[in-house]
Amino acid sequence: MLTYELLDTGLLADEGTIRPVMLTGPFPMIIIPTQPIAIRAEKRSCRIGKGQFVLLLHPEQDFHMVPSEGEAFAPVYCLSFNSYRLAKREQDTLIYVADTAHLPGHGQVMEFPRYAEGLLKNLMAQFQQTQKVSATPKLHLLLHELLDTIFERKRIDISFVTHDQAIQQAVTYIKQHFAAPLTRSFMANMTGFNESYFSSLFKKETGWGFAEYVNQIRIDQAKRMLLGTNDKLQDIALKTGFADGSYLGKTFTKYVHLSASSFRKRRHTNRIVSIQFLGALLALNIQPLATTRELLQSSHLLHKHLPNIVEIESFDQMEVLRQLAPELIVAPTYLYNYPDILKALEQIAPVLTLPWGQLDKLEEVQLLGTLLGRTQEAEDWMTRLQQSAQEARTIIKPFLEPGMTAGIYELGHDNLWLIPYLSVRSAYTLYQLLGLSAPQCIQQEVLQTGKHLKVEEQDVPLYSASHMFLIVPADDTESFREKLMQRSVWQRLVYEQGCQLHLLKLNDFWFDDGLSLELQLDVMVKLFTNQS
Repeated sequence: MLTYELLDTGLLADEGTIRPVMLTGPFPMIIIPTQPIAIRAEKRSCRIGKGQFVLLLHPEQDFHMVPSEGEAFAPVYCLSFNSYRLAKREQDTLIYVADTAHLPGHGQVMEFPRYAEGLLKNLMAQFQQTQKVSATPKLHLLLHELLDTIFERKRIDISFVTHDQAIQQAVTYIKQHFAAPLTRSFMANMTGFNESYFSSLFKKETGWGFAEYVNQIRIDQAKRMLLGTNDKLQDIALKTGFADGSYLGKTFTKYVHLSASSFRKRRHTNRIVSIQFLGALLALNIQPLATTRELLQSSHLLHKHLPNIVEIESFDQMEVLRQLAPELIVAPTYLYNYPDILKALEQIAPVLTLPWGQLDKLEEVQLLGTLLGRTQEAEDWMTRLQQSAQEARTIIKPFLEPGMTAGIYELGHDNLWLIPYLSVRSAYTLYQLLGLSAPQCIQQEVLQTGKHLKVEEQDVPLYSASHMFLIVPADDTESFREKLMQRSVWQRLVYEQGCQLHLLKLNDFWFDDGLSLELQLDVMVKLFTNQS
């Protein structure tokens, strides 16, 4: 059993801080910059980029921090804590000893999860209001939640993600041509490598053996055909690159730990674990058994619709999933980047992988409805959504003026503003359901190209709209608005250009699938019409 004690937290540096900043502890210390920094000691140095953090377990000689770009610091947050392990349990006494063995290594740079930003700010605010740290249980719980969140993320962050361009091309080719003959020698020749080097590089970059990866892609395609069609196994085999139905059957059982015929019978199951697609499953009247902490913390609007769902803090908790006895796990295809996780999940129940953020929002629900035997439920929900959209358009019509435009923008951890395409962040709701018009620049550079755009704050006015829906990493949106309005960019937008700013909570709008669309539509209409 582990426990933590908060020692200090706050700003380690800010604009105007004189460089360098000496790092004197207390340790262990976590440092989270908002712009790249460098930490240096007598014998080594490391760079911490935007959206990352570093854990420092102990001091070093000449330990100091400098901004890695330019001459001035941007805000750098830090927190110091003690870590303890339960060493002895007596009848009425628990004895803990200091222990850091379970923590990541000293100087290790890791990704700071987006959904942990709110936890950090909440912890800092509570700490500033507290006179006696040891007497504040809430502070203790906040620290536990934050550290568990950022350290558990480490397991995923070190997993395989393809960086080599030639291997990226090979992976794309395999996904597009899974039904064709795919040999190691052919792919090696296509990417310009000899066969041996291609094989080792593919394994290094993806975490999969070449043949194993090809089979995985083909099996996943076969799963979708088994659930979504009545095709015979022989026909599915020929469509997915297998020589015949017999070979597909043997390979299917090896990878899925279930026969193809038994898998097909799970089409109508309700016992589903959701690694993604929470809102889409709810739209089909399916109550998922469990999901991940990350997904739940980024889906606040869905919480009251998920009264009994089990939250999985990390993928180390496979035994928790096993005890739930799911019959199917619905997951995004980006789990191919984490082969160990995908394989571990497959040991518990068959995994149905689907593309995330690529389909039209209605197509996504329709596809899941087809695969899970809920075609009618999908049709009913889509009809209901269109009716809600029509009612919403009627409500906002009196508030529309000729030439009025609308845009949606999300503030990222890198302090850049994301202008999303229709696939994410309720851009679909704004432009398709509400039928609002985007400014010409967003229409041309984002919606027509089908690509998201990131811009610096000073460039936001170039993409401004009459109504600007701002997705921000804060639950107290009015306090966030006050901070924004202290900056000249936003003052000009509001007071000179007459833009109306509508602030949305990131944890309400991070995901926008299925039922989330209905709930987000309601929020946006109320903001548009100035309803509380």
